[in-house]
Amino acid sequence: MDPQVMVPGQAEHGLLLLGQLERMWGARELTDVVLLAEGIPFPCHRVVLSAFSPYFQAMFTCGLRETRGGEVPLRDTPAQSLELLLGYMYRAQLPLSHDNTQGVAAAAFLLHIDGAFRLCQSYMLDSMDTSNCVGLYHWARDLGAADLVDLALRYLCRHFAQVCQEEEVLELDAQSLGGLLGSDDLNVTQEESVLELVLRWVEKRRGDEQSEAQAVELLRRVRLELIDPNFLRRARRRNPVLLRDAECFGMIDAALQTSYLSVAAAPPRPTLRYGMETTDLLLCLGGTDEGGVPARRGGQADLSFCFAPQARRTYYIPSPVKGTGTITAGAVTRDNSIVVAVEEEDEHRTKRLGMYRYDQSCEGSWEELCWVGYRDMYVLAALGDALYLLGGQMKVRNHYVITNSVERWSLRRGGSWLSFAPLPLPLACHCVVSLKDHLYVLGGWTPQSDRPDDEPDRLSRRVFQFDPGKDRWIECENMRYSRYRCGVATLNGEIYILGGIGCEGEDQGQSRRCLSSVEIYNPEEDTWRSGPTLPTALLSLRTNASNIGEVEGKLYLCGYYKGAGRHEIITKEILELDPKDNVWTVVERRAAMHDSYDVCLVANLNPRDLSTLTSDP
Repeated sequence: MDPQVMVPGQAEHGLLLLGQLERMWGARELTDVVLLAEGIPFPCHRVVLSAFSPYFQAMFTCGLRETRGGEVPLRDTPAQSLELLLGYMYRAQLPLSHDNTQGVAAAAFLLHIDGAFRLCQSYMLDSMDTSNCVGLYHWARDLGAADLVDLALRYLCRHFAQVCQEEEVLELDAQSLGGLLGSDDLNVTQEESVLELVLRWVEKRRGDEQSEAQAVELLRRVRLELIDPNFLRRARRRNPVLLRDAECFGMIDAALQTSYLSVAAAPPRPTLRYGMETTDLLLCLGGTDEGGVPARRGGQADLSFCFAPQARRTYYIPSPVKGTGTITAGAVTRDNSIVVAVEEEDEHRTKRLGMYRYDQSCEGSWEELCWVGYRDMYVLAALGDALYLLGGQMKVRNHYVITNSVERWSLRRGGSWLSFAPLPLPLACHCVVSLKDHLYVLGGWTPQSDRPDDEPDRLSRRVFQFDPGKDRWIECENMRYSRYRCGVATLNGEIYILGGIGCEGEDQGQSRRCLSSVEIYNPEEDTWRSGPTLPTALLSLRTNASNIGEVEGKLYLCGYYKGAGRHEIITKEILELDPKDNVWTVVERRAAMHDSYDVCLVANLNPRDLSTLTSDP
């Protein structure tokens, strides 16, 4: 018989074998070895132990002396932990709890029962938070579990600002704490928090001469030159140890003296910590490669273009698109969660929209959030901890209709999409932006039937504001131009809308054209004014996603079309608008964005987590 052929009922066959082994173990039938833990005997079968543990397999096949008498003492294994591990082997069950996990994990690690240890590791990682990650890290390090050490240390460093506030970190000895403080990977935005932790550690041990002497070594781990001089002076004044110890006093004094020097005269600044390197980036996600093929998995095509305007540097972020999906919209929440909507097909070839969130803590992966019924030409927005899906075109009874529906999904609670107050009129290809706890919807298409000979849809120049607290829409002052396929962003508390296809005034069937106009809305005064005209008439790359973002008080327009022709080629330029001089300038030519990328977002990311390639994707 071919050994690769699956025996019918093989799963049932395995369950029968497991059940019989468990029965014989419980009845002590055919047991041929006794494990002793804390003096308690555990009769077992050598073959079962060997199947799960190379440690026992080596012991029983190499004729070790301690196995000849039929009893094997396990000196460092608690009886309760051994009993649970035997249950794992004979019953395929391992009931873990907060009280028993570390004991079981240690026994599994020492006895090389790898499957059980992986279960324990998963349980501990799922239970890990800022109050216990320090203890877990040092426990795993003492045990020698390298993978768990790495995972716990990564979590500890990424959440170090919160860990600093916990009492557990103050229980570390000076050597352990110093080891952590020497890391470049601490996710702190200011070195002040590291100094505060050292001062709290010293204060907790005030009067202990040995601990006060160790303060010098801990202070050496603090990058004092990165701390505001006024903060340093206040810290020294209020901490007796820093005042008494001449070496501590001298280190702080040297850092203060450095702050007075010019950049040219000052010594090189210490290396920045991980959290100090985050910066606002323009993310141009999705798109197609030069052959018109959607940018998906494999090599550089699996990466999307990012641009750091301040440093003029290019980076690449993993693409969320898999299979045959296409990004259709995106948003960034107040707490910097990057969310994109991806149009995909299920196994029945039914279209649907999937929401994916970028997981910065997991090597740049994307996690699936939820699904929602298919529509196109809609807009996606983030406000507070919620996503909003507004308007668009839906298929109803085999007919496509433009809708005014508004649905919301909570990022915090999850669950189903909930309906909210509908838009005042059906809209598609419109724009949306969030500003001061409100959503603003601008422009787009809306159905018209009063002029049968004209286009079935008319362009809108109307603007609506949504208050989520009151679940209510109000209409704002109209724009000068009716328009769609335009860019929209906020800057200094105002809304900028630019480019697109449109016409001046109300759309009454007059000719439409590509626009170079920029309009600026002041929500406090409910007024519009003209902004700095674009260098050329241009369109956004998608009908419902903006190609513009705000970084450090400036607007950046990332790629555009100069016309609406089907063979139009993207212009891969990045334009900058500084409101101080109110002039558009080109800051990047031939940017490495994909052809016809899908959505431009602005998010605060750490360049360390991104790729840097030397060639265009």
